[in-house]
Amino acid sequence: MDDSYILSDSDRQVLDVIWRLGPIARVDITPLTRLSTMSVTRITRELTEQGLLTEDVRRAGGRGQPARPLMVRADAAYAAGVYFSTGLVQVGLINLAGVLLGETQVRTDIATPGDVARLALTHVERLCAEQDIDPARLTGMGFALPGDFIRDRRSLNAHALFPGFRGEDIGGELQAHLPCPVFIENDAASAALGERLMGIGQTIDDFFFAHIGHGIGGGLILGGRLYRGVNGNAGLIGVQFANDRPRPSGQDLLENLRAGGVAVKDFSDLEALRPQTCAPLRTWINRAAAQLREGLWITARLIDPRAVIIGGRLPHHILQEIVVRIDDEQFCNEGVMLPRPRVIASSLGSQAGLIGAAALPFYSRFFGDS
Repeated sequence: MDDSYILSDSDRQVLDVIWRLGPIARVDITPLTRLSTMSVTRITRELTEQGLLTEDVRRAGGRGQPARPLMVRADAAYAAGVYFSTGLVQVGLINLAGVLLGETQVRTDIATPGDVARLALTHVERLCAEQDIDPARLTGMGFALPGDFIRDRRSLNAHALFPGFRGEDIGGELQAHLPCPVFIENDAASAALGERLMGIGQTIDDFFFAHIGHGIGGGLILGGRLYRGVNGNAGLIGVQFANDRPRPSGQDLLENLRAGGVAVKDFSDLEALRPQTCAPLRTWINRAAAQLREGLWITARLIDPRAVIIGGRLPHHILQEIVVRIDDEQFCNEGVMLPRPRVIASSLGSQAGLIGAAALPFYSRFFGDS
């Protein structure tokens, strides 16, 4: 791959389609873009010459030339992602085809961006060694941050549990400890991007992603692209739920479980719990789903998305329990026959944030707005 090659918006459109939907024939790419057949042919040729695309030769029958659908060249680039809570750091490595090549989870207490960066570098280097990949080939390292941006997507209004992340230049603090380019996003937007690029959102161009983490946040995908808003905080659904009252956040769930005598430290401890056998969990799901139903109803009518996807740090089976309590014929039913969005549990579950973080370098370099 030629790192000096600058991608135009048209190049990014084509590459995004092939990345999400490939292998795909050239003739099928044109209707999915705003480009002419001639432009698509030229762009795919140039991207192939640059080493970003390759042909998947498939012989449909015994006669004639084989079909040659296009797909991204998996080994053209690599990126790493970091997604963390108060006691658990997840580090992952993906290739340009979006395949999660390796992942590690470390139980540890963290206090500052430097703590996360140093730990992440150690494990990224180990994952690269296991895959026989030179770390110098990394397009970058993406970080999903627990908070919202204050100005210029540099200063973070971090969750109360992460006071050490309330710096003036979080990206710069992380970059100071790392040899490759750093990309940052809030955790909700990272998870939304992960769902768009590698989850159920691959075929949904407009959706709202409700992220249940330490807090309750949201990410917004419009026209297939991550919509950040002026300050990078689009999707702040959490403002609908007061911090000093019960709210549908992951931290609220953990605290309710502890108050109910359930020994949980972090979100990974939720995997073994089931509402059928854990009364505090069942009670929380019923209350949180009712709160989310009201909040998402308002949000859905403001944005008019095709779908609302619920994800974050909770295990898939808990997300599914929440969804079934929201997604019925009465959700977004004002009695005037307006179409209502689908409500879906994230297909990536608690991995969406990690995958989205790892995809941030690719999104910035190859797929997002230039």
